[in-house]
Order: sequence, then structure tokens, then C-alpha cells
Amino acid sequence: MKTFKIILLLILLNTTLISIAQCSSKVKCGAYHTSILKTDGSIWAFGFGDLGSLGNGIDANSYTPIPLGPGTNWSKIENGTYSTFAIKNDGTLWGTGYNLYGQLGINSTTEHASVLTQIGTANNWKEIAPGDSFTIALKTNNTIWGWGQNNNHQMGDGSCCANRLSPGQIGTATDWNMIAVSNVNSAFAIKNNGTLWCWGSNIAGLLGSNLVTGYAFPTQHNTDTDWATIKLGNAHMLALKTNGTLWSWGSGGQGQTANDGSFGYYVPHQIGTSTWKMVAGGINTSFGIKMDGTLWAWGQNDIGQLGIGGITANQPLPVQIGTDNNWDKVDAGYQNGMALKMDGSLWAWGDNSSGQFGNGTTTSTTAPVLIPVAGCVLSNEDFTTDNKFIISPNPSKESTNISFEYSTPPTIEIYSLLG
Repeated sequence: MKTFKIILLLILLNTTLISIAQCSSKVKCGAYHTSILKTDGSIWAFGFGDLGSLGNGIDANSYTPIPLGPGTNWSKIENGTYSTFAIKNDGTLWGTGYNLYGQLGINSTTEHASVLTQIGTANNWKEIAPGDSFTIALKTNNTIWGWGQNNNHQMGDGSCCANRLSPGQIGTATDWNMIAVSNVNSAFAIKNNGTLWCWGSNIAGLLGSNLVTGYAFPTQHNTDTDWATIKLGNAHMLALKTNGTLWSWGSGGQGQTANDGSFGYYVPHQIGTSTWKMVAGGINTSFGIKMDGTLWAWGQNDIGQLGIGGITANQPLPVQIGTDNNWDKVDAGYQNGMALKMDGSLWAWGDNSSGQFGNGTTTSTTAPVLIPVAGCVLSNEDFTTDNKFIISPNPSKESTNISFEYSTPPTIEIYSLLG
């Protein structure tokens, strides 16, 4: 039986729906809030907002997407635990949300900011990696900068333990390529030569040794020279090499490092033999998209946060989410996942207690559900049919007629713009 999902907008349908470009290009998760970047350059946020992470000026949750900042000139977004950062096309950096340790970098320890606030005056920011209590960022000149809590040498300059309230450079190297931070006070970076470096706290063996408590300066993690991508969960690492293989280490008690669920690793170990195009880590969860476009999950699953259906047992090895093979991007909150398909449609699963799905509800789910976003349309694949399927009048104001020619009636799901 065919299922059609319809948003009642101006929709042109006959034997095959005309494909219209989607509007979501990036999705990022905090602990309990989500932000998305649309293809028109606007940024939107939803979910937990009591600490200003939604930038709505009223410090309240929103169960549907609201503009995070004015304008359509944004190029990057990243979420911290209770914060949101964005980079404009002009290279300026902005932040909103929790700031008790100075992690917004706005030269203040005010508990939180309620709207996007510019961080310094530099206009050459390229990447941002916010954690729970500190933040690091990469400039276009390939230097790394840090700010926020420094009780475990998170600033990487040998100092401890005064917090840093505005950006300060970490070391003098100018050949950094990628950055990431954990929620347990450690930081990581990849150089242009493919080497991996780390500093800060060594909780769960993240720094690659069981013999040290931490590093005060960036220190090479291992001798490999083919690291390409790094992503962190709460206290576990997911890393891709240039050949697409996936490696993991750190805390693994819930299976998030792809083991038997009873231990972790302090040195990288390979997860299977598949090749992957991207990964993401949650509180004790891991997600990845393989090169073939399929979506996979492993780790803690007590409330169905892995998105694999009604199963709520932890998964120590990757399990496929559904059967679709057109997934493009994935990110993870504390106990939920969000993903974009190649057509730009937004999907969510797991915990929705703070409205972090953005579909107007607080209903959680154990499998991916489509999240309608204002100004977006559904994918061509949701409508394509060789049979006749017509909505009239189009657009409609008071009544709508849906006609079809099938041997068996299809299922038709109708959504408002609010989901």
C-alpha cells in the first residue's frame, strides 16, 4: 500500500510531482535543543530555551522552529550543550545561551545570553566546536582559539585554572584543519598532515593513554597520519580516516564504542570494515551514515534513542535504521537523533521531551519521523507514482478534493505547517 504525506500548501501534482528544492542544509543538536540552517541562509532553532539557547530573547522552550537570528547571511551553525553558535558569511562569530564559565566568549560571566551576541571583532572564523563548559574555534588562517572553563587545561596553553572569557590562541601552529571537543573537558584537532592531537582531561582514556590524567598543551594522540574527521559524544570518540574506515575509543559501557557493552578503549579500534561518510555521537550513542547512504546506530537505547523501532535494548554493534539509502547528514542530542536526507527533508527520533523535534509536540518516538519545516516541501520520492493522483482545487482555501486511481486505496497523511 502506498503512503502519501501531504503538506497543504501550493502543491502541483499529477502523475509525478514536480521536484522542488528542499530548504534544510544543516542540522545540529544540543542537549535538548536543535538548530537548522536553511539553504536561503537563515537559521532556526527549537526545543529547550530556558538558558537562551534558542536566541529568542524570552528564554522559553519552542516546540516549532523560530528564527535564531535575523537575516539570511549565515554560513555555519553549531550547538553546545545549552548554547548555539553561528558564523556569518562575512566571517564574524556569534553565540547565545549558557555562559556561566565564559563559554560564549563575550568577555562576561553573565549566566546566559538570550540573543545572538557577536564574539569579539574578528571576521576570519571558519569552524566552531562548543562543548558543555568551554569552546574552541578555527580561523581561516588555520589557528585554533579557545575560551571558557580551564580547570583541566582546556585552553591548551599550560595555564590553569582561571576561566578565559574571550578568545585566546592555543599554541602558535598554523596548520590545523579540524576541531572537536568532549563534554568531559578534552579537546582534539587534526592537522593538515593528517595527525591527531589532543589536550585537556583524560577521562575515559580519550587522550590515548591510561597513564596520564591529561595534557596541558596539544599533544599528538597516536602516530597515524591519515585522520580525516573527528566527532565526540559525551566521553567517546568517533573518527574517520581518509580511506573512509571508522574508528572509536573512550567510554564504552553502553556499547557506544561498538564493543560488547562492558568496556571502552583508550586506543583507536576499527568498527567493522565498511566505509562511512559521516558520524555523530550523543550522550552514550553513536550514529553513522555509510557511503551507500544507509543510516546506522549503536550504543545506549533504553528509551529508543537509537531510532531502530520498538527495540529498547542497548546495541553494541551498528544496527541499520530503517532501509532507506538516501541519508545525507546526522547529528545527536543527549537522547535523540536528527538527520537530513539528500533531498533536505528533516527527520527525528528518540527523546522529544523539550520539543527538540520541532514538530509542535513533546511526543517521543523510537523510529525516524518526518519534521515539516515552514517553507519546505516534501521530497519527490514521497509522491512519485505511475498512477493518477490529483489534489484540487490547488491552492485550496476551504475544501480540498483528493482523487486517485489504484487497485487498493493508498494511505494519505495530512500535515499542517506546524507538523
